[in-house]
Amino acid sequence: MRLGQTRKNRIFRIIRFIILLGITALFFLPLVSMFVTSLKTRGELYVYPPKLLPEKPRWENYISAWTMVRFGKYLINSLIISLFYSAPCIMASCFAGYAFSRFQIRENKSVFMLLLSTMMIPYMATIIPLYLILSKAGLTNKRWLWILFGFQGMPFLIFLFKQYFSTVPLSFEESAKIEGAGRYQIFFRIMFPLVQTGVVIAGIFAFQFSWADYVMPVLFLTGEKLTLAVKLSTGYVDVKENILYNIGMAGLLYYALPIVIVFFVLQKRFMAGLLAGGLKG
Repeated sequence: MRLGQTRKNRIFRIIRFIILLGITALFFLPLVSMFVTSLKTRGELYVYPPKLLPEKPRWENYISAWTMVRFGKYLINSLIISLFYSAPCIMASCFAGYAFSRFQIRENKSVFMLLLSTMMIPYMATIIPLYLILSKAGLTNKRWLWILFGFQGMPFLIFLFKQYFSTVPLSFEESAKIEGAGRYQIFFRIMFPLVQTGVVIAGIFAFQFSWADYVMPVLFLTGEKLTLAVKLSTGYVDVKENILYNIGMAGLLYYALPIVIVFFVLQKRFMAGLLAGGLKG
């Protein structure tokens, strides 16, 4: 009886592994398709019936993808913009989440619900008024604008930090107050170190949002200050303005690689942090 049960469990584990392997392959299929396309010639892209693999991999497409758009320069631009946005966004969201968690005022819940409701407003609904205001004020084509954007925080990250701070017992702060610690000392020396996993998650979300953003840079930046996302959308064309899909796919793999690496390096803390942040409402 026990032997039969063990055999059933082993078969179940094998079936589960095969299913999970198939789902993983499905999620990686776009990246695999991009990689295969990046190794083809232009002629192989339009062959019918289409060929799954190139006859001879063209690794020089990756060299062309790097040089055609001055990848290194615009990569630095994107990193600067992402860091300008991410750092203040994390701190602003952390401060707001702490305030909503600890400051028990009458309007707390109403303001918090109003803040969360802004997540339902389409992104494009506010971008045109924002552009008109900043352009009339002469504040376009300046990288430090992203610092101001970051200080607005993100509603989702504010919610996330509120959940984290709500899991920290009030006794920690009360003990610190008895010892004579002020509000800022309590926050930076006690509370902030306790939510480091949340900071990692917030950093991933904020960095990914600014890294992948196309609309804001294309509206507010010009010339040499453009980001990689904007440059990749227009840089891979020939003299007749035909899109070079094979070289473009190589450039997109370059572009996606940093986010993929960051996620896989931090995925354990990322998943553990999401679960821990949702334990207490």
